[in-house]
Amino acid sequence: MAFNAGGMMIPMRRCFVCMTSLLALACQGPASNIEEANKDTALQAYTAMDAQDFDKLRQLISEDFVLSVVGMPDPLDREATFGLMKEFYAAFPGYTHVIEEMVAEGDRVAIRLRFEATHQGEFMGIPATGKKVSYAGVQILTIVDGACTENWALDDNLGFMSQLGMKLMPADERT
Repeated sequence: MAFNAGGMMIPMRRCFVCMTSLLALACQGPASNIEEANKDTALQAYTAMDAQDFDKLRQLISEDFVLSVVGMPDPLDREATFGLMKEFYAAFPGYTHVIEEMVAEGDRVAIRLRFEATHQGEFMGIPATGKKVSYAGVQILTIVDGACTENWALDDNLGFMSQLGMKLMPADERT
């Protein structure tokens, strides 16, 4: 048994529940609010991308933004990233991001997502196929003062290109 401030006995189970609740509240300090705000910023950015709302994206993505994609030789700045997005949306007008999981710690937001689209226009020399594609990715955003400053992306580009009919071949077999 435990006792409350008035000297009344409290069953230990009830005391444990109270302590657990207090501990949970203590863990939800200011950092948690920042992390929730960063997750909200990330969600707004993906929503704006899917709506092709570049005015909103300019509010959510900092001028010094950098996109690093595994497999690309160099990172892209904000304007180059917008150009890439516009290329994608021209070939895949209904391109959407399906967020499956989002975790935040400090200024970082990790997102496990799936990309879904139908290939309706030329993309990287591949004529429109009408094929639906769906592929997975993980992206880690850095968000500072409500704006995304960095996106590190690891997406299943091989799976994506395979769904469009591309085949992986050794370099010596290419013509």
